Amino acid sequence: MKAAQLVRGAAITAAVVALFLLFSYLLFPAAKIDAAVAQVLSRQGLTLTPEVHKTFLPGLAWDNALLSSEQGPLLSFQRLQIRALLLPLLTGRAVIAAEATIGTGHLKSRYALNGKAALDLTADGIALADIPFFKSVLGAKIAGSLWSQGRLQRGAKGLSGELKLEIRQLEFSGVKLGVFPLPDATNLKTEGMLKVTDGKARLESFTLAGDGVYMRLSGEIPSGAAAAVTPLNMILEIMPKPDFLEKQKLVFMLLAKFMTSPGVYTVPIRGTLLKPLII
Repeated sequence: MKAAQLVRGAAITAAVVALFLLFSYLLFPAAKIDAAVAQVLSRQGLTLTPEVHKTFLPGLAWDNALLSSEQGPLLSFQRLQIRALLLPLLTGRAVIAAEATIGTGHLKSRYALNGKAALDLTADGIALADIPFFKSVLGAKIAGSLWSQGRLQRGAKGLSGELKLEIRQLEFSGVKLGVFPLPDATNLKTEGMLKVTDGKARLESFTLAGDGVYMRLSGEIPSGAAAAVTPLNMILEIMPKPDFLEKQKLVFMLLAKFMTSPGVYTVPIRGTLLKPLII
C-alpha cells in the first residue's frame, strides 16, 4: 500500500511539473520580449538577427545570432540563450541565466533580479578573431583568447563588484581610431580589472606588455541600455622602447602631439564604442 502511494505521489508530482513546464512554454511572451529587445537595440543603431525562438525550460534562444550596426557585424554567436531558473523561485529569488557560444569559447552568467547577489559571470576560450567588431569598427586584425570572471552585488546606489580580465597571446595590427593609427604589437601579456561602483563601470589599468612596448588602458566603460551611444572617456598610455619606436616611427610621428614626457605617449580615446576616436 505504501509503495503504491509513493508511486502515485511521484506520478502526480511528475504530472504537475510537466504541466507547469508546458504552460510556461505556451505562455512565455517570446514575441513581446523579442520586440522589446529590438526596440532597445534600434535606439542605438543595432539589430539582432535572426528572430528569437522559445526554449522549453522556459526561455529564449537565438541560433547563429548576429549583432550588427550600420558599420557591419559586431558580435556573432553559434547560440545565445536566456532562460529563467525555476529552483531559485522556491526561495523567493528571480534569476535569469544567459549562455553564449562564440566560436570555440563560451560565456555564462546568472543575473538575479532581486537580492544582494546580482551577477555571476565567466567567459573562457573566446577567440578575438571570432569577434567581427574589431574588423568592422577598428579595421584591425587581431588574435588572442579572452578570459573573464567576476561577481557583482546589489546595493542602495546600484551594482558594485569586480570582473577580472585577461587576453592570452594578444596581438593586433592595423588598429585605427579616427585618423590616428595605433602601433602594431605582438606577444602581449595582459591583465586588468573592470570595477563597478554604484552602477558605474571603470576599466582599472588594463596592462599590455610585449616585445618592446608597454601599454596601459584605463577609463570609464559605458554600460546599460545605451552603452553603444554613450561617450567614451578613456586613456591609453604607450611606452615604447627605442627599437620598437624606430620600427614604427611613422605611427609615433602621427602621435607626437600626445607625448607627455620622453618615451611616454598619453592618448585620449573619445567617441563611442561604435566610433572610438583619438582627439
